[in-house]
Amino acid sequence: MRTIRAFFRIILIFNILLFGISILALIMPFASRKTAHQIFMLLKGSLLKAVGVKVHGPKMEGIGPGLIMANHRSYLDVLFIPTSELFTIVGKVEIRSWPIFGFAGRALGVLWVKRESKESRTQTRESIVDAIHSGQTVVIFPEGTSWEGPLLLPLKPGMFHESAHHNFNIYQWSLHFDNAITGYPPGVSFLSHLWSVCKESSINAYVDVRKAPVSSSSATELIEDCSTWWNESLKKLSKKHPARNSGYWPDVRIELLS
Repeated sequence: MRTIRAFFRIILIFNILLFGISILALIMPFASRKTAHQIFMLLKGSLLKAVGVKVHGPKMEGIGPGLIMANHRSYLDVLFIPTSELFTIVGKVEIRSWPIFGFAGRALGVLWVKRESKESRTQTRESIVDAIHSGQTVVIFPEGTSWEGPLLLPLKPGMFHESAHHNFNIYQWSLHFDNAITGYPPGVSFLSHLWSVCKESSINAYVDVRKAPVSSSSATELIEDCSTWWNESLKKLSKKHPARNSGYWPDVRIELLS
């Protein structure tokens, strides 16, 4: 039954994505990034239903230019960003070569970063700063990689330094799943992970939103403040909604925690 469920869900997911990509391919020569974003917002509800995930939690209010930050569980996280406002996403460069996802990323104006390259990280930070100064809101996941959770990995300091230097607002939200299989650690193939997720009968995603944006002239203070809020939020969510299948990816989990 679980195998049949996963098979039909994956077929449905790729059909939804192909439909969306077909529309984007037709309108891209004429449409703006805002139009591509609106199409993405329309499709994400269908994708969540296809994967079998229900979302619970508040929406962000009063979003302006700045950084939207969250803890990182998997490539699915972009479907849970709790705002309908136009935003720009930072994604790992490997996704650019993925079928369907890469095309969608280019249409949405994703800023690609090669994580292992210092030069690429520097260029991406500069692009983010330019985007915010031009009035955009940029989504990043400052852990720098996705994993099972439940708490936070050490944060990458780069954009906190930029935020402190330019006095950017940081809008925080947190994401917790009641099934640890959703965590997408390094070393696991995309299709293998998606297959495991789609085999589950149901998954609940719980979102928490910080009420006010954070800003400071000190990167150290920003990192400490944001880390504290995330860990408190994630502790609260994981206590209220314990995750089953904890340690589903045990070898990677141990490596990340060591």
